Amino acid sequence: MNYIYLGLADLYLPAAAAAIHLQKIKGDSIPTYQELLSCPGFRVMDKEDDGRLIWIGQAGNGDNVYIAAVKEHPEIFMRAAVSLLAAYHAMEEVKVIPCMPENPQIGYWCCRLKKLGLVDLANRLGALLVRNRFGEIKNIVNHL
Repeated sequence: MNYIYLGLADLYLPAAAAAIHLQKIKGDSIPTYQELLSCPGFRVMDKEDDGRLIWIGQAGNGDNVYIAAVKEHPEIFMRAAVSLLAAYHAMEEVKVIPCMPENPQIGYWCCRLKKLGLVDLANRLGALLVRNRFGEIKNIVNHL
């Protein structure tokens, strides 16, 4: 199975979900800022990341785990990814899991902070987003 964790204007939530899936961070307690920073793909979404699949790793059972983010219309990406990847036999079994922020503006603020050269502040805001939604993210991953 191939899992794609999808974010809206951010890679923070998908990277955290992928890290839980791959057991790179434990799901039993809220991770620290440093633990989140060590998650592959935990960063501000760049312009070239819009709709791009980023392979994060392979789980012990052979599942491939990817992250992706789109600036808008995640439902279109979800339908297109499943249809196109299956149609072209790029991935036989695909499951797209949305990891959406409670406020879509947070991802845009992170991008703005990065443009101002405040990458650490953007990452801290992203970490705060993940820490606030950690219980929900953990439940999403555990119920796959």
